[in-house]
Amino acid sequence: MLANFRIAVEAVLPIFLLMFLGMGARRLHLLNDLELKHVNNAVFQVMFPFMMFYNIYTADFSGTVIPKYLAFCVGMLFIVYFLGVVFALMTVKDDPSRGALIQACYRGNLVVMGLPIMENLMGEKSLGLTTIMLAVIVPLYNILAVITLEVFRGGKMHPMAMVKKILTNPLILGAAVGIFAVAVRIKVPEVVLKPVGQIASAATPASLLIMGASFYFHSVHDHLRNIVFGVVGKLVVSPGLALIFGYLLGFRGVPLALLIVIFGAPCAVSSYTMAQQMDSNAELAAGCLVFSALFSSVTICGWIFLFQQLGAF
Repeated sequence: MLANFRIAVEAVLPIFLLMFLGMGARRLHLLNDLELKHVNNAVFQVMFPFMMFYNIYTADFSGTVIPKYLAFCVGMLFIVYFLGVVFALMTVKDDPSRGALIQACYRGNLVVMGLPIMENLMGEKSLGLTTIMLAVIVPLYNILAVITLEVFRGGKMHPMAMVKKILTNPLILGAAVGIFAVAVRIKVPEVVLKPVGQIASAATPASLLIMGASFYFHSVHDHLRNIVFGVVGKLVVSPGLALIFGYLLGFRGVPLALLIVIFGAPCAVSSYTMAQQMDSNAELAAGCLVFSALFSSVTICGWIFLFQQLGAF
């Protein structure tokens, strides 16, 4: 249990360190609001598409996928998503906050949390299924996020214009190119793939630095109610539903343990950048990210302990 807690803490600690660096840069007046806007735009338009492509292109699809398990995870993701939509419509008044809250409830930071926690908990045997599920779930996260933030952008919706914006979203384009490259087995030369990987690896740190420089603690008080809703939804409700139904359906071992990561990881780092770029409530998105990361070490270890006691893995 202590080893799992250490892994969880080590996974979220860099998030806070990079945020603090961003806060320091703002305090030292190294970045102003206009510069932050431009850099954030570059991360969204350039780095994130490369990250989506690289993660899909380099994923190991040679492992065994249980069709029933894959269908369950995708179906449960949509259930959590629609519950978040209904809850946001019932409890939140303004559309930008609705979009940010919905995104916080279902979209997790699997890239940072997934592999290290599963390797520590279940050993190397779990990495094949974990990698495949990341390659399936992360693009779904982003597709749903684009649709959600576009729908709740405010103003009058024009269906064809919205579809165009969704299809031309940089993250969707990056994922589509990655899926196409894998499907037709395009061999990207190493001399090209290496800089693509370097850009991809820089996307998350850059996003965190920008978020830290843009984050103001007074916004926590302004959005406290919705931050609590988002954090509880992401760390308690979402994994709780997935684990209970998964356990009842007979999943054990690696598949059940993987549900803790897929549904119980803290909010995705890219959720803040997307919220800011797509006219959503970026302050609410940042608050949910910060506090879900802060409490995730405790909740993830709690879920692990509970289902270990039940003999599930």
